[in-house]
Amino acid sequence: MKQVLLAVIIVACFSSAVLAGLDRVYVIVNMDDAPVEILNFGRYTGEDEDHIFSVVQYKNRTERSIEAVAITMIYYGPFNKKEDGVRGISTDILGPYKEIRGGWSVYGNPEFVKTAIAYVSAVRFYLSGEIWEADTNEVIKAAGKLPGLEFLSETTMLEIEKE
Repeated sequence: MKQVLLAVIIVACFSSAVLAGLDRVYVIVNMDDAPVEILNFGRYTGEDEDHIFSVVQYKNRTERSIEAVAITMIYYGPFNKKEDGVRGISTDILGPYKEIRGGWSVYGNPEFVKTAIAYVSAVRFYLSGEIWEADTNEVIKAAGKLPGLEFLSETTMLEIEKE
C-alpha cells in the first residue's frame, strides 16, 4: 500500500511539473510578405538558470540566397509585462528554400516566461545587398489577433527593436 501511495505521489508531482510547463505559450508571427518563414519556436532548457534560451527553425521562402536574418523574440511574464527580448541575427548563408535552426539566449529567469513571441524582423539578400524589413505595426496587428495576445501594445513590441 505504501508503494502504491508513493507511486501516486511521484506521478502527481511529475504531472504538476509537466502541466506547469504546458502553460507557457510560444507564438510565431509569420508575415505573408516575409522572405523567411519561422517553422518552429520554443525554449531550450540548458543548465544555466540565469538565461532564457530559445531555438528557432526557419526557412527561406524565396529562390534567392540570403546572407543575414534577424529574428526578434520577446518574452512576457505572468502579468503580461515584457520581461526581456532579443534580436537574434544569423549570418549563415541560407540558400533558396533551405531550412536552418538557430539558438539565442538572453539574460533572465526562464521560469518567468509565460508568453514568448518570435517574428522575422529583417533579411539581407546575398549579392544584391537588398534589405527587407518587417513593418512592426503590421506584426502588432497580426499578433494581436491571435488568441491570448490581446494584451500586446505597440509600445512593448517596439521596445525590443530599439535595443
